[in-house]
Amino acid sequence: MSDLRTRYGRGGWQPIKWLIDPFALVGVYLLLVRFIFYRTPHAIGLSLACSIIPFQLVTMTISSSLNAVQLRRSILANMPFRRLLLPVSTTVTEALGFGASLLLLALMMALYGVAPSLSILWLPVALAETIAFSVAVAFPATLIGIWAPDLRGLMLSAVRAAYFLAPGLVTLSSIHGSTNELVRVNPLTGLFESFRHAVLYRSPPAAWELVVPLAATALILAIFVPIYRR
Repeated sequence: MSDLRTRYGRGGWQPIKWLIDPFALVGVYLLLVRFIFYRTPHAIGLSLACSIIPFQLVTMTISSSLNAVQLRRSILANMPFRRLLLPVSTTVTEALGFGASLLLLALMMALYGVAPSLSILWLPVALAETIAFSVAVAFPATLIGIWAPDLRGLMLSAVRAAYFLAPGLVTLSSIHGSTNELVRVNPLTGLFESFRHAVLYRSPPAAWELVVPLAATALILAIFVPIYRR
């Protein structure tokens, strides 16, 4: 609850702040794609929402994790609790805000006339993978916030770069040649395309789109959870 108040403020404006972030991000990138890149692919606003929604959860989790120990130092010093839950609680806080982004997804589907199909049943799977991946990256981000706080700016720049090194502004089908194969290594690619399959392509996601983020999640947890516990 403390994290939510810090993140979104207090009072009657809290729900508005909660809703405004994903809408603002889609608006910024929609302007970029439409008026700078001069691209008008099918349902571009919905396509962007499918990348921005999972990316927002990942990037906000990392951003909050970098400051998690500093923000909670009084609690850490005075209350006994399982320290392993610290990165998880950071992710849960951002996941609650992430729920507001689903309204954006529904709105974009309505605006572009994309009716839900049976493939929408894959959306909870994509959501679960996004949350699991965010929990995983919260562990190294929390450690970096302790050991190398001066690298926070660099870390956030790296996260933003990861978005542009994935099919965020464009779909995977718009990327050709060897670049198409390379961007598939990025776990964000699988997350973005899984969302698009569920709501835009109206078909099941490819197996690799689920396996790559899951494998990255397992690898990160296997490496950093033992280090974090020590």
